[in-house]
Amino acid sequence: MSVASADPRAVQPRAEASARRAGTPRPLLWEALVVGLFAIVVLTMPFWIIWINGYQVLANHIVIWAMFALGFDILLGLTGYLSFGHAAFFGVAAYVAGLSFKLVSSDIIPAMIITGIALTIVGLFIGYLTLKRSGIYFSILTLAFGEMIHALVKSSALQQWTGGDNGLTDIPNRTLLGIRLEEDLVFILSAIILIVGFAAARQIKRSPFGLMLRAIKENPMRLEYTGVNVWRYKMAAYLISAMYAGMAGFLIVVLEGYVASEYLYWTTSGEVVIMSVIGGVGTLIGPMMGAFFLLYFENVVQAEIGEQWLLVLGLVFMFMVIFVPGGFADLIRKTWRGIDKRVRPRRHNVPDMEPNADRLAGEPRTGSV
Repeated sequence: MSVASADPRAVQPRAEASARRAGTPRPLLWEALVVGLFAIVVLTMPFWIIWINGYQVLANHIVIWAMFALGFDILLGLTGYLSFGHAAFFGVAAYVAGLSFKLVSSDIIPAMIITGIALTIVGLFIGYLTLKRSGIYFSILTLAFGEMIHALVKSSALQQWTGGDNGLTDIPNRTLLGIRLEEDLVFILSAIILIVGFAAARQIKRSPFGLMLRAIKENPMRLEYTGVNVWRYKMAAYLISAMYAGMAGFLIVVLEGYVASEYLYWTTSGEVVIMSVIGGVGTLIGPMMGAFFLLYFENVVQAEIGEQWLLVLGLVFMFMVIFVPGGFADLIRKTWRGIDKRVRPRRHNVPDMEPNADRLAGEPRTGSV
């Protein structure tokens, strides 16, 4: 019998069965499993962080900074645009939220709406002017805008509104539908927002939009030649990242009831860059691990070894950049693969095929059996 005369319909039932086994339910189940495990780790943090000499307020700060780092990774990890002025969104959101609590209402819902509108305007303005450039030019422009906003809030012209060097103080107690938000309630609120933000970020990364962002990271000029509006995708990613950073700035005010001018300083942007590099750029979970690591070092390890913690942190940062450029996420992935290879022998996963289909894949169509 000629291979060319093999009926393709003989292969179709097996192919359909394989498609059903590897179809959409399995990815959806995997996503639910990943987000569920992440939610368990985050929501139980106030309990297990005590085992490593942590405390409740540290858990709150870790969750908030993890939101900041997660949004930063959407811009840097997916599109490859390194911003040195991302603290502008963190600080602007903090100041707008603080003023809203003082002048409008102590409830967080009106403040969240006002902060979202202000962030959209600021993000569109800065993004329109900075995204015209790429590489180091984009980074320097974002740094310049961040420092200009920092200088503006400290100027004498706005001191009566921003508090100048002293920051914004005397913010009333924050509430949600009349319920006063204590530290534990703020943690639950921040944790829920982080979990939702993590699930949304994973969907963005897996979506066609996320694929376009990664294509822009690889070769934006080629996409432009194919007729894709690259600037529109970059602006969308920039605004999404700004919203994540702004939400973190909003939550830090809900937690502390105080806005420091350092929230807009370049060191705040530098910290989130370090978090992303140590954790693993482009992995989403990595920058959040970096946030946990940096804040733990800054608050717990510093109490043990004093100012030498900066030296230890610098050594860790150098080690990760030189030997594990993929960060903690890549280190964990490589370690897991090494353990898996030792535990289980290598197995070639070849899908089941009909005999005719097997010969069809391995022999010329003009051959005969």
